[in-house]
Amino acid sequence: MFPSPVPIRVRLLAATAVVTCLGGGADADEPGEPSLEDRLYFYSGMDVARDNAYGWGGMAWAPFAPMDKEGLRLRTQTGGGRYRYRTQAVADGWNIGNKLEAELLVGWQFLRGAHALALYGGVNVVDNQLDKPDPGNRDQGTQVGAKFVAEWFYRLDERWTLTAAIGGSTADGTVSGRATAGWRAMEWLDIGVETGATTDWLDESARVGAFLAVPFSGRELRAAGGWRWSSDSDDGMYGTLSVYMPF
Repeated sequence: MFPSPVPIRVRLLAATAVVTCLGGGADADEPGEPSLEDRLYFYSGMDVARDNAYGWGGMAWAPFAPMDKEGLRLRTQTGGGRYRYRTQAVADGWNIGNKLEAELLVGWQFLRGAHALALYGGVNVVDNQLDKPDPGNRDQGTQVGAKFVAEWFYRLDERWTLTAAIGGSTADGTVSGRATAGWRAMEWLDIGVETGATTDWLDESARVGAFLAVPFSGRELRAAGGWRWSSDSDDGMYGTLSVYMPF
């Protein structure tokens, strides 16, 4: 129906923190002076395609060390949107759903040279409300489940970066994956390509596109677009706009 917000990213939204920190991490806090600086970041975005629109926002916290160090990570995210899908349960063959979801994840970031790997696990709640009754749709009502996320980042050289992510939830049977390759064209501009796929109880979708990312004052604004294929709605263009903001 719509893509996983795990990604968002194409630096993935969570992996964007790793990108920024590895590019120029700050010193650790002085002993006895606890601070959220370099330990907290926020992100938000919106994804729009032919038959769906979805927005999300979240934050991540490194409680014991700066983001450019190995250690514990806590992350929370909420999102919501509206989508249209094919079904024989309604007269015109199309139904509309409204989705809300939230998650709370605990993870650990590992660093090995130019590689960064973050592994998360936790719980998420998903609520789907349909405009018309559809008894055959398992993806409706409120469901609670376990969620896992794995995110990888690799700085190939001074200009090229690679990212990948995979995630899944038992709340709605969703499994999604995403990969990107980015090139620093200028100090203030990254360009690259992205690809992703998502499957759940009702839908299988895939996408291929390109992105532009503009870093400014430690933040990053990113725009992406391309083509999306879906098994339960019409194929068409998609567009994504997202922002990453460290504290």
